[in-house]
Amino acid sequence: MDNETIRIDGGIVVGWNGETHELIPGGSVLITGDKIIYVGYERHQADQIIDASGKLISPGFINLHVHTQLNIGDYLIGDVTKRDYLGANYFVYGAPPKERRAIQTEETINIGREFSMLSALRNGSTTILDPGGGTGFYEDYVDVVDRIGLRSFFSPRYRSHDTFTDDKGGHYYEKRSDGGKRSFEEAMKFIENHQSACDGRLQAILNPNQVETCDSVMLQETAAVAKQMGLGIHIHAGGNVREFIEIVYRSQKSPIEYLSENGILGSRTVVGHGVFLSGHSGMNYPVGDDIDLLVETDTTIGHCPHKYAKMGFAMESFDRYLNQGVNIGLGTDTYPLDIIAEMRYASRIARVKDSSHLAGRAADTFNAATIWGANALGRPDLGRIAPGTAADLVIINLANISYGPIRDPITALVDFGSGNDVETVIVAGNIVINKGQSTRVDQFDIYDRAQVVATEGWDHWAEHDWASRTTETIAPASFPTRRRTS
Repeated sequence: MDNETIRIDGGIVVGWNGETHELIPGGSVLITGDKIIYVGYERHQADQIIDASGKLISPGFINLHVHTQLNIGDYLIGDVTKRDYLGANYFVYGAPPKERRAIQTEETINIGREFSMLSALRNGSTTILDPGGGTGFYEDYVDVVDRIGLRSFFSPRYRSHDTFTDDKGGHYYEKRSDGGKRSFEEAMKFIENHQSACDGRLQAILNPNQVETCDSVMLQETAAVAKQMGLGIHIHAGGNVREFIEIVYRSQKSPIEYLSENGILGSRTVVGHGVFLSGHSGMNYPVGDDIDLLVETDTTIGHCPHKYAKMGFAMESFDRYLNQGVNIGLGTDTYPLDIIAEMRYASRIARVKDSSHLAGRAADTFNAATIWGANALGRPDLGRIAPGTAADLVIINLANISYGPIRDPITALVDFGSGNDVETVIVAGNIVINKGQSTRVDQFDIYDRAQVVATEGWDHWAEHDWASRTTETIAPASFPTRRRTS
């Protein structure tokens, strides 16, 4: 699509005026190659014209937290007990008994990647940050990004410590014999070989796994490499109570303070989750203010409200973070990978936490899914529609009965929308979703294969559980199932 021009007409364009998004009803967007070259009301000549009447022409959404593996644990997460989650954000595959570790096959890992990337893209995310894309087979990862057609910020995760579950269900940490050197070197090799692959759609980040699985040596080396190579960093922190206690025990500091001390925080760092910080009412840790530290270092929180709501937890106050000056992006984490619905979860949960209908404004959650996420990645050419920016756009059908009459399309999208309303997705000037269907892969085949892999995992759950519990024990069905008798 080197010099082919595409013109999108007639919809409500969410344009960028240099300071903020602005609405352009009945506007036009002109794309040449992989760039937007015009936004406004003029109708320029083009090779292809897309009629977007009655639709919203939005910047492609930035999903700051997508695990692109078929994470069976998170299919069950809604029904796992709070106690399990308070103890640790781990499940069978994340922290198995040492002797029961499951080895995922190349096929299993790749179908998870295909399913997750396609699902994120189909739901409107043109860019994802992937903090854990399965173990191994990284040449395959590049191939999947290339075929699916989205942008991914990724490199293999690494850590100095593994996490296991003992025979009583307790979690413990064990330092790797090489201190994580091999996994770190594997990540660096991937970066060397694949930075800017897939015509620039695959960008490298540094991916230390989780704050309590990375010692000071590994974190400091990460910070040094990030500075030397100009790379961003993602790390899970503030994710659960077990993590917080572990870091306080080791360092007498909160996880955020620990990361700051080791040079990790900064304008190109995304902290995944950032829920359990000092000052959170559930922590009872009245020392310091992690939020102020995030502001001082210009560190971004990758907020995943739906995942935590499923477990009965929430960020203390979305608006408090914003009002103090924290940059917030949105992520879906695992399933469903619907970034539009995630905006609604962020808004509604914020209102409940603050007991205010003024919290979680639609504009703020939309910004979190666009410009603020792009800023965290160091990409001012993403998350906005303006001349010179990347041609990453999403066309969303607002003209359906589920919305009702519309006054403000952004409020309507946040309040009523979902990824199902996405009709067209354009990445780098290429139409990768058309009429809700992938133009590159057979999405029905991918879905069918993912179902097979997930079912197999559920059927063998007990083999890797510390107490040999089945899925029926951990996550019983909502209703009994009638079986055939003949």
